[in-house]
Amino acid sequence: MGTSSFAALAGMGMMALLVMIVGGILIGALVLCLAFRLVVGYMPSYLRSIGVILLTFVAVAVASVVLGMLMHGGGGLLPTIVNFLVGAAVVNYLLLSQDGSQIGFGKACLVQLVYMVIFFVSVLIIGVILAMVFGLAMFGMH
Repeated sequence: MGTSSFAALAGMGMMALLVMIVGGILIGALVLCLAFRLVVGYMPSYLRSIGVILLTFVAVAVASVVLGMLMHGGGGLLPTIVNFLVGAAVVNYLLLSQDGSQIGFGKACLVQLVYMVIFFVSVLIIGVILAMVFGLAMFGMH
C-alpha cells in the first residue's frame, strides 16, 4: 500500500501547523516574560509563563464559545477585550511577585497591555517584511 501524494501533503501541512503552534507558544511565553520584566521589574519563570499562555488560551476559548452562544457569532472588538481581561486575570493569578503575593489586577492589566502591544508590533513588522519579500519575488525583482 502506497501513500498518496494528497496524504503526504496533508501530513506535511499538519506538521507545519504543529510547529507554528508550538513556536507561537514558546515565543509568546518569551514576550510575556519581557512584558512582565518591563512592568514588574523582574523576570518570571519561563515554564510558568508557558503555563500562563496555555491557560489563557483555554480560558479564552471557553469564553469565546460562551460569547458566541450569547451573541450568535457576532463580536467585533468584544473578543479582544475578553482576551485582554482573561489574560490579565491569569497573569495576576499565576505570575507572582518576588515575595510570592499576587501583583494586583492593575499591574496585570498593564503587563497584558504591554504583551499585546509587543505582539502587535512584532506581527506588523514581520508582515511588512514578508510582504516586501513576496512582493519582490512576485514581480521578479531580485
